[in-house]
Amino acid sequence: MRATMRIVLRNLIVLALATALLSLTGYAAAQSSASYQLTKSVMSGGGTTSTSASYELTGTLGQPSPVEVSDSASFNLGSGFWGATVKLFTVAIESISYSIAEGVRVAWQSIAGASYTVYFTEDLMDVWTALSSFTGTGSLMEWLDDGAETGTPPTAAGILMRFYRLSGEQPTP
Repeated sequence: MRATMRIVLRNLIVLALATALLSLTGYAAAQSSASYQLTKSVMSGGGTTSTSASYELTGTLGQPSPVEVSDSASFNLGSGFWGATVKLFTVAIESISYSIAEGVRVAWQSIAGASYTVYFTEDLMDVWTALSSFTGTGSLMEWLDDGAETGTPPTAAGILMRFYRLSGEQPTP
């Protein structure tokens, strides 16, 4: 029984020393190999939006520490899951019309110099496919789905639904 107590005591001492040594390092280093990489990150922010009369700041729980972009001359702060900062603006499809003779026409009011991309999918649970990209003219712009880019005209037999999305990126000054 004494021998067993000595072994248990010795193991506890070794465990305590190992814990003390590990705690002296102060941080966990990033781990990597040819197959994987674990990077050090910090849980920061929260999943909420903070607003005032002039500003809005949206955060996501679990973003890496905000080190990526910090600008000024009217602000820019980038970090986390959202990648590089882009000045946001409203992109809205104004109308979608259907004609058996032509197909589906998507129209939107553009901003001169802005970049726009039209996407489509036939199943909202599937991936969106990027189609045409345009540079805004400052006036109403249109894109026609006649099947040339999507592979099948929307008027073809068996096409029950088709969904469209428009994204835009404001021109840099």
